[in-house]
Amino acid sequence: MKKRTVSPARAATPNTHTSTSWIMNPQEKLRPADATHLEVARNAWPEIAAACDLARKFTDMIRRRQGHLLQGWIQKAELSGPEAIGIFADCLRQDLAAVTAAHTLSYSSGAVEGPVNRIKTIKRQLYGRASFILLRARHLLQP
Repeated sequence: MKKRTVSPARAATPNTHTSTSWIMNPQEKLRPADATHLEVARNAWPEIAAACDLARKFTDMIRRRQGHLLQGWIQKAELSGPEAIGIFADCLRQDLAAVTAAHTLSYSSGAVEGPVNRIKTIKRQLYGRASFILLRARHLLQP
C-alpha cells in the first residue's frame, strides 16, 4: 500500500480587484472580514503595508483636493515606497505643476470630453470607408 501525502489546503487568494478595493476604500467602510484579510496581508508583506499606506494617503489627498501636499507625497513614495509606486511618483513629478493644479483647482474639462468622445467614435466607425466630408456631415447631423 502506497503512502499518500496530503498537501495543506491553500487559502483562497483574493483577486486583484478585491485586494485593490480593500486598499482604496477607507478603513471604516471595510467589512470586518475584509479588514482582517487586509491586516493579514499587511503583516505578512511589509511592501504591501507601505503600498497601502501610500495609496491611501494619495487617495485622501485627491478626494480632499489637497494638491499642495503632492510634493511631499512624491518624495516619500520615491524614498520609502515599493518600486512601482516610485515609478508612478516619478511620472507625477515630470508634470508636477499640471497635476497639482488638477487636484487643487475646481476647473474641469468634463464638458468637452463628451463631444470629443462622440467625434472619435464616429471617426473610428468611418475609418477607411469615407472621406472627411462624410465625417463632417455625420458630425453636423447628429444631435
